[in-house]
Amino acid sequence: MSFVSREFKPYFERSLSPIVDYLSSKGVHPNLITFTGFGLIALGSVALYYGMNLVAVLLMGFGALLDALDGAVARRLGLESEFGAFLDSTVDRLSDALPLFSLALLYAGIGEVVGVALSFLALIGSYGVSYTRARAEALGVYGIGGFFERTERWIVLLLGVALELIPLALLVVSVGGFATTLQRVYEVKKTLDRRFL
Repeated sequence: MSFVSREFKPYFERSLSPIVDYLSSKGVHPNLITFTGFGLIALGSVALYYGMNLVAVLLMGFGALLDALDGAVARRLGLESEFGAFLDSTVDRLSDALPLFSLALLYAGIGEVVGVALSFLALIGSYGVSYTRARAEALGVYGIGGFFERTERWIVLLLGVALELIPLALLVVSVGGFATTLQRVYEVKKTLDRRFL
């Protein structure tokens, strides 16, 4: 777990508790929350492509917020399932890709080769972080951390769009993603090596 998740997750969850209570009381299905969040991020990515940065930040930020709610609502309603967790993770990966792909298209359209490269490097780094965790868990290694996980990626990306510092944000996401991927590979190797001592 990253520093941000470890230090701020309890406060964040408490602040969202009234929203979770409301959605649960209305019987809103967690999958509906998942797909609504994905839809907002998709719309935000379209807005990002067209240069409507404020609209993009609002839509993607709210979509990311909903993504943080679906699991809590599922637990509250007793609807947790393996398929639900699988679906949520799959939609998360699609949500992660959309704004980066949108930026790659934007930069390609104006001939900014560096912007295109940074967009795809950020995407590759992000998927490296996700894949190393999934593969580690398939090998029975759980709880591997990383200093730059999904929460950090979204915070940096949204701040970069809001402050019109997108290339810098993409650079940070790229470096953070690749560094965390290597960190996780090292942690998994240590854990697996200890099994055979």
